[in-house]
Amino acid sequence: MSSPPSATKATNDQVQSPAAATNGTEPLVRGAFDDVALLIGSVAVIHHLDDDLTWTLMKRLDRIRVRLLRDLKGVSPREDFEPTTAHPPRVHAAVEEFLTRNRAGMGE
Repeated sequence: MSSPPSATKATNDQVQSPAAATNGTEPLVRGAFDDVALLIGSVAVIHHLDDDLTWTLMKRLDRIRVRLLRDLKGVSPREDFEPTTAHPPRVHAAVEEFLTRNRAGMGE
């Protein structure tokens, strides 16, 4: 299963909450998620990743995005069922290194 990359431009016409807009956190977070999504998309196209894998990654990234933005806005968690996210049994060494550096605040 393979689909061509989208030629659709992303729009940033979304309404921001007053608290998030005044401190600049929300645009910063949205920009970071854009960068991560573009990175995943580039890797998917260059390395011919399976379409199902790419969709799964993006759905999980979207759940993280929604949860983070709701937390930043002070909105209570949704009542919808969200599967528990257990740690994967194996993690690539590069991912492990990134997580370690991110948690320790290294290179900032």
